Amino acid sequence: MMDDYIAGWGGDISDRGKAKHFRGRKQVLANFRKRLRKAEIDPAEGTIFLIQGAPGAGKSALLHECARLAEGEGWKAAEITLDALWDVPTLLDALGRSKELDQKGGRWSGGLKAGLDLLSSVTAKVGVNYKSKKTPVPHNTRAVLKSGEGKLLLVLDEAQMLAKRTPRKHAHQVTILINAIHNGKLGCPVMLAVGGLATTRQAFRDMDVSRFKTHCYVELGPLKPKWEREIITDWIMTEGEAKGDPLPWIDAIAAQTHGWPQHIAFYAQAAALQVRADRREMTLEGLNVVLDTGRREQVHFYESRADGLAGEDRAAIARAFEQPLDDCTQTRTAIMESLTKAVGEGNADAVLRKALSQGVLDWRGDRLVIPIPSMQDWFIENYCSDQAPYSGRSKPSAPSDAGHP
Repeated sequence: MMDDYIAGWGGDISDRGKAKHFRGRKQVLANFRKRLRKAEIDPAEGTIFLIQGAPGAGKSALLHECARLAEGEGWKAAEITLDALWDVPTLLDALGRSKELDQKGGRWSGGLKAGLDLLSSVTAKVGVNYKSKKTPVPHNTRAVLKSGEGKLLLVLDEAQMLAKRTPRKHAHQVTILINAIHNGKLGCPVMLAVGGLATTRQAFRDMDVSRFKTHCYVELGPLKPKWEREIITDWIMTEGEAKGDPLPWIDAIAAQTHGWPQHIAFYAQAAALQVRADRREMTLEGLNVVLDTGRREQVHFYESRADGLAGEDRAAIARAFEQPLDDCTQTRTAIMESLTKAVGEGNADAVLRKALSQGVLDWRGDRLVIPIPSMQDWFIENYCSDQAPYSGRSKPSAPSDAGHP
């Protein structure tokens, strides 16, 4: 098996989607399970569960765990895209009910046998009792959900574009659907688990969801050191099959990742692949390759998040965070003053909105933060003239909150 791994493994690394080694977020998942059980007992408890966080915070991985947990509780979990909120064929396809589009005159196109075959295939596929009633094709997406039976979890990622990407002619329909889910008005248990960047909560406000139920809104931040180190260990020892003591490698990698899941995923996978390329040995040269590769990828990640922000925009944000408050946050007023000085009052608000929409800035209560500690280093070191270029030096993570366990 080791012979399959050689130097030059960078293309084998993935830092998106399902996490191969998932750790932490225990309180979030416990709260999610409670909401599932409440909705099962009383369909009027169906709700929207929002996981909001900066790029690389692990939203997609956590959504996958929510779906896995729901399926373990007997729910059907269906991943949907934004257009499934207004487009009947797209939603039916996501639910495994696309054959309903072949109905004619309110009956299955192949008669009773075809209808029974469809019900059998749907229930066999998901292992739960979420089946379609023998009715005409629903005329809108709310009717699709009302025509189902069983417990249904809809999973929607990248939801920050909800209001912006919903066509105007469908906005009213989507608003009605979202509120029906949020307030349990569909007649059966239906929940929506959502992930998105810092503007996602505002996108739901624009759809008339002004308040989330208790523990149904999560601001996702760094992992605690315990979980960070366990993930790194899993990759080195399980995937890399390393020989010897991994502690020096774990310490060196954790000093760069700051508990940020995207960084952990990249460094830890790189470590596993390098160890296997070195025939399970953990060499100093191998560790240096991993650290150098990780730092380059971090810079690439930050550049991609800041894309479209001009140099003066980035410098203004960096200056605002040269002397942050004690919890590494900054007030909106201080940031706007820095932006106004750099780009003028007329442009400052647009720059702030762009920084939020791209995950360069994030809300922490009523204040703002550069959510990834090492990205804050990068901004200051590259866009404040008296700082040295970014070198990947460590910085303490922001304090944990309900999204961090």
